[in-house]
Amino acid sequence: MNQSLFDEQGRRLPYDGMRVYNVVSRRYYKLNQPDFRFDAVLGRLNEHVKTGEFTSAKRFESACLDLKRSIESDVSLRNIFKGVHVPFAIPRDAREIDIGEELEDRWLPAVERSFTRSFPEYHFKAAVQGDLPLKMNLRVEGKSRYEQFLQARRRGVVVGWYFPEALQEYDVASQRRQTDTLPLQERLVLSGGFDTAAALVGSPELLINREFYPPILCLSAFQHVDERLMLCFKAYGLSLEFWCMSQMLTPTTTQVSEQWAGGLTLFVPVD
Repeated sequence: MNQSLFDEQGRRLPYDGMRVYNVVSRRYYKLNQPDFRFDAVLGRLNEHVKTGEFTSAKRFESACLDLKRSIESDVSLRNIFKGVHVPFAIPRDAREIDIGEELEDRWLPAVERSFTRSFPEYHFKAAVQGDLPLKMNLRVEGKSRYEQFLQARRRGVVVGWYFPEALQEYDVASQRRQTDTLPLQERLVLSGGFDTAAALVGSPELLINREFYPPILCLSAFQHVDERLMLCFKAYGLSLEFWCMSQMLTPTTTQVSEQWAGGLTLFVPVD
């Protein structure tokens, strides 16, 4: 591809058939770019994710920066780094485990520990609407490419970048259709629960914004068996909440919102 797929703010340029709130975003809802240090990000992950072994801070930083340089040489993708970008790491895990159980038992508690350690004056809450819990009721959405991510972490530690605003103002269905036109089948996926949670563990300030309203971060690579529901992290004032909530505007029409942002995740396995 010899044309950019992303605008000057790192948002995916909508194409025919996409359902978006605005073709050109007003940027009313936005995040601040975290001022991260790779060693501090990895330190929080090591502290708060209680199972699994991570790579070294030096290897983490080197792999992330190599991945960034490779993308910045690609005309079609380089603008993605003009948007908010957050490094993360996921430990190797070869177990066959239900993704709803892992999200509920491993990643949401890690997000809570990291957030409340950094911001003890605020709260973290997880809420699930409807009668069905997360355990045994989530699956990987078929178009998301997220299975590639899960396969990579079965082989080793995975590091990468989370782009939380890449699909801002897209409805959930249009977020999931992005992989029809995005390159890097093995490395660029729709963001889901584990990578987004790891990014928030490493950079717990991501949704803290005292100047603007932050967007809602959709986890659209994960799909609930009740397809009316969607998963997200959202700010509640300056606190942080996880929600499994309705995406229905009416009984037959899904929501398209200026506030909702789907993410993209770029990753690479490391030794």
